[in-house]
Amino acid sequence: MTTVAWQDRPSHKARLLAWLLLLIPVVVALLYPLAQDYLRAASVLDRISDPHAANWIANYDVHPVDVRDTTFDFRGRSIPARIYLPRGVGFAPGILVVHGMHELGIDEPRLVGFARALAASGFFVMTPLVPGIADYRVQAESADLIGTAAQSFAQQLSVPKVGILAISFSGGLALLAASDRQYSPSIAWVASVGGYYDLAHVLRFFADGEAVRPEGIIDDLSPHEYGPLIVVYDEPGDFFTSHDAPIAHDALKLLLSGNGKASEALTQTMTLAGQQIMQDIYHKHREGLTPAILAEIDKRREELAAASPAGRLRFLHVPALLLHGSDDTVIPPTELLWLLRDVPKEYLVSALISPAISHVEVGSKASLWDKLALVHWMAVLIREARNTAAGTAPKLP
Repeated sequence: MTTVAWQDRPSHKARLLAWLLLLIPVVVALLYPLAQDYLRAASVLDRISDPHAANWIANYDVHPVDVRDTTFDFRGRSIPARIYLPRGVGFAPGILVVHGMHELGIDEPRLVGFARALAASGFFVMTPLVPGIADYRVQAESADLIGTAAQSFAQQLSVPKVGILAISFSGGLALLAASDRQYSPSIAWVASVGGYYDLAHVLRFFADGEAVRPEGIIDDLSPHEYGPLIVVYDEPGDFFTSHDAPIAHDALKLLLSGNGKASEALTQTMTLAGQQIMQDIYHKHREGLTPAILAEIDKRREELAAASPAGRLRFLHVPALLLHGSDDTVIPPTELLWLLRDVPKEYLVSALISPAISHVEVGSKASLWDKLALVHWMAVLIREARNTAAGTAPKLP
């Protein structure tokens, strides 16, 4: 009789090792894109906070960037814009980066650095000029301009949609554009950094320093001097006599540009009453302007509502990311809490109130945990951007 010897079964440890060897490539394949997003996020933030950073994180997977000026049409007007292209990249998703309230608009150094950092990480970036925001005015028309810019950039890249990353007051306007069915088909996702929910909230904060949460709790903050100043600049005729108003407009423009001495010299031709109002502004006496700013809110209620995402976010059907500095004194962080209440939960991707940023700048004194939370938020944004359809590099002169 022939005896057949059965081969011993593999031991438990051997079977476990075999499974691990099979799983490791799967796990690496799944986690590698995620790890890349976090490294890119840390790299972008490092280069934003220090454009001259030379460490390995700042230089992770960085492309040289070519910059081209272009224009797009908005209601018969030619609007300047700038496109940042990673050199050697033929196909990439598009990101529209919208500047905050600054007279330099698309030339503002922090915005340029931000756009370059994103482009260097492998995205096509467009920065459109928003003339109203560059002139310190928040108008409903600017939301239409942002939506039109998204449409134009998507057409240039030959893709259906691009993402929008908007800064400061443009954040609220971008959310408004993304909630408009005229523009939302061209918007893949929207990110607001330091944006607002309701302009009336912000103006009231400028007037009395009270930032109100949705549940009615009041956070007492000291508004940045810039806040009351832009309210007066927007409608000087509501604060000054007909003689003083045009002079005040020019003086305030100089002050907003950082030319305080020239501003004060110009006010010498104003009436004594006008000069007193300007002195309140120069010496940051907000209390003297409070009644007039509160009256301005009542007078412009419909105009402010038309330029606010409040009441319209139920129409938002694109992924939204929200970021706000915890110590922001231009637009209080309570505005993000109001946005959280209204943004449809299924479209809210990430929201963070962080001490790692001020109004729109990355800070350097935050804790390691706060910095990691900010990196996570940026990594989520990069993931959304990466998952947007890649377009073809536009051919520009």
